[in-house]
Amino acid sequence: GPGTYKIPSFNDVPIDFRVHLSDTDNRFAVHSSKAVGEPPFFLGCSPAFAIKEAIYAAREEIGLSNYITINHPVTSERIRMACSDKFTSLTTNNNADYVPSGSW
Repeated sequence: GPGTYKIPSFNDVPIDFRVHLSDTDNRFAVHSSKAVGEPPFFLGCSPAFAIKEAIYAAREEIGLSNYITINHPVTSERIRMACSDKFTSLTTNNNADYVPSGSW
């Protein structure tokens, strides 16, 4: 399953790697292959999207419904500052759109 999938790295490529694509009538696929992509790459985005939605929900509870940029990696500092409450406003001069930079 996706939990045991190991992403290929540069070490997995053989030193002598030669590729030959045979002639085929289908110009758009190699021997009727299907595009499957790399599902584990996209699954890794799920927590970031969930955190983003949680931040928007927290901001909406205090009356802030405007868009905010959330930079990656999503660190605990960035999450805390993006939620914007009475404690974070003490350090951001009441700027509800404050985005911490360089916190990685």
